[in-house]
Amino acid sequence: MNLFKRIEVILLLLLAAGGAVWVLSGSSNGDVYDLAPQIQSGAESVENRVQRCTLERDHGNARLDLEFRFQNQEPRKLTLRPPQVRLLTSAGKEVPPFFLPFEPQPEIAASSSQDVRLRYWLEKSDLQGALILDVQGEKLDVKSAAPFDLEKLKNKEPRSFTDTNWTP
Repeated sequence: MNLFKRIEVILLLLLAAGGAVWVLSGSSNGDVYDLAPQIQSGAESVENRVQRCTLERDHGNARLDLEFRFQNQEPRKLTLRPPQVRLLTSAGKEVPPFFLPFEPQPEIAASSSQDVRLRYWLEKSDLQGALILDVQGEKLDVKSAAPFDLEKLKNKEPRSFTDTNWTP
């Protein structure tokens, strides 16, 4: 028995070939399958600002998830890692970033604005003064100079702040 003499096999091969041609010939500009984040055009004026900070205590330290909007005015993409982006204490100490091994570095496309999330690993002493996010020389206030008592937070219980005045 010859496999290609059966009409069902020929129809399945034609359907598979047609599906492959349809998938490969589709354009990726604005399709419903485009999973890229929505980016505004650089023509609009966007205010660079910190939108939310989430602090999660881990015994004597804390992880800070910083969500902010930034407009990249450069003609090339901006990869958000030191030295382009740094979180500084009021004493000028740089706070180390917190990263997961296989998590890609966030990027902002050229001449666009985007919402971004960065993570940092804070010590108890880092919360005794102001925290400032420095993105390519532009400074964004994260936390005011008022000291924050990390001991008042429950361990492993995230707490969100939408302004710079953090209270436990």
